[in-house]
Amino acid sequence: HLPVLFGRTMAETEMRIRRAHARGDVEESRRLHDQQSLVFEAAEETHASQEAGEVVKSLVFGGLDGIITTFAIVAAVAGAGLSTNTVILMGVANLVADGLSMGLGDYLSESAERSFVEHEFEREKWEFRNYPQGEVLEMIELYKKKGFSEEDATDVVEIFAKYPAAFLELMCVDELGFIAPADDDFPAWKKGLVTMVAFDVFGSVPVAVYVVAKIASSQASKATLFLLSAVFTALTMFALGVVKASFTKQHKAKAGLMMLLNGSLAAAAAYAIGAALESILHTSS
Repeated sequence: HLPVLFGRTMAETEMRIRRAHARGDVEESRRLHDQQSLVFEAAEETHASQEAGEVVKSLVFGGLDGIITTFAIVAAVAGAGLSTNTVILMGVANLVADGLSMGLGDYLSESAERSFVEHEFEREKWEFRNYPQGEVLEMIELYKKKGFSEEDATDVVEIFAKYPAAFLELMCVDELGFIAPADDDFPAWKKGLVTMVAFDVFGSVPVAVYVVAKIASSQASKATLFLLSAVFTALTMFALGVVKASFTKQHKAKAGLMMLLNGSLAAAAAYAIGAALESILHTSS
């Protein structure tokens, strides 16, 4: 549990600070910052919060990719006037193939990025251990370029240089542009797995109506099934857009509508192409 700060958690206080910024309320922002500075948040709790954030990000983005691409395929097949069996076949094939591809791609890209970060971090550590004064001079020059006077830049860098771990983290951020790696970072394989599962679970929404209709031997028309699929897909896309907005700090309703618009445009294009190709092929035959 996060520590309580005057009846609110640190996370809630941070949200209130963001709202004060959005309103332009300087006094409220100052008051909340002053209160926030009175509380120390344990590193374990911070890490747990960051890990939860990584899970949710992979969940949301994997889910959005899955539902949009699968519904686009369903729309293309429906536009071509093909059978329910074909919709199910194409939808499930997309879920399996793209789900694996997305999960593996996320894992490989995350692994490659972390390998690069770890290599650069080890290089900086080696350079600082063998020639600390050279690294200190590099950082002083960097801060001078940022507008620091030589005296101020020297004071700041030399103070940090007394604490090697903190100095290395500072170099990673200011010189190399990334956060220093940690042993307990969220594993790349977990990120890939979450992405794949989210893709498959949310991507199954557009196909679920057709599967249920097939199992129940429903006599519903193709148009009815497609309409039901579109409605459930739209609701899910809007919900995912809202969840995404809570982490990107966007307006929730606006983010939901934008995600809905994105999916609708993709589906409309796919439906139109499917209908056009069906017409062309039918005419040529």
